[in-house]
Amino acid sequence: MRDDQPAVAAQVTDAGAGVRVRFNRATADVLGTALDTVLHEPGCREAAGRVRASFRAAGGAAAAAAHLEALAARAK
Repeated sequence: MRDDQPAVAAQVTDAGAGVRVRFNRATADVLGTALDTVLHEPGCREAAGRVRASFRAAGGAAAAAAHLEALAARAK
């Protein structure tokens, strides 16, 4: 629960596609409420669709893998 996870959580929340839950406050009730929000609020679904579309427009998983491979090759 460190490193990039808080940054990714902030990006998802900023995009409106999710709800940030802090690790030390993650009770069953808090998680249940967060899941209900993400699964049932139209705004979250719409925002997730926009994120999905932006990932696809950028080339999707194949492009992400190619970028990571290029970075790894440069690091050698």
